[in-house]
Amino acid sequence: MKTLGIDFGASFVDAVLFDGKKILHQQSIPKSNYSSKFLHQLPSSDKLATTGGKPKKNLLHLNEFDCLGQGGLFLSSLNSAIVINCGTGTSIILAKKSKPSTHLGGTGIGGGTLQGLGKLILSTPSPSKIFKLAQAGNRTQVDLTVGDILGQGIGLLPPEATAANFAKLNSTKKSDLAQSLVTMISETIAVTACLAAQPTKQKNLVFVGRLATSQLIQHKLKQVCQLFHLTPLFPRNAAYATALGAALLIK
Repeated sequence: MKTLGIDFGASFVDAVLFDGKKILHQQSIPKSNYSSKFLHQLPSSDKLATTGGKPKKNLLHLNEFDCLGQGGLFLSSLNSAIVINCGTGTSIILAKKSKPSTHLGGTGIGGGTLQGLGKLILSTPSPSKIFKLAQAGNRTQVDLTVGDILGQGIGLLPPEATAANFAKLNSTKKSDLAQSLVTMISETIAVTACLAAQPTKQKNLVFVGRLATSQLIQHKLKQVCQLFHLTPLFPRNAAYATALGAALLIK
């Protein structure tokens, strides 16, 4: 049986066609460009379910956190894990195979923050342009580090760890500001996720969503997870995890 899952996210509408074992087709469109024509452009399926956003008339609508959890577990081949959706904002759930997800929290920091502050301070909302700038930057000219204050590390934190984002501001070069912005977003997501994971005793953190597909973001997330002795995972097709979950959960 072919099932089609559609996730109406804040920034994108994602669709996944699934046959019970693998993804057959995946497709997305910016939310701003969405119209009902998108549904008619998708491949045919035996059953269809939606998630995210407001329920659509005459379409089966599933719980977004359950879809996120089951999609994240399938992509990572795990039976249980903390699944973090790095989308426009960030949501964090405890996922167990074939069971309802537990919402652990989240943060309003995410891809929307990257685009909004990118437009404000870098004159571009384009994630690819922001990441390119960040790769050439030096955030220590913008951020106050633990080493700046103490001359050494403390507790879990090495000297180069961030003490305060944008608190030094010795440079206003776009590349330095971009690297600081990327670091702030990545570290906020990672620390929030790691702290949420601690009471659950889960060691695997599965990062999904479009923001989590960036290698630069992944590098920063890994650095924080290592401090907490947790294992970050970045599965393929991570941007489509929630839509996949909807296809998986169709009865």
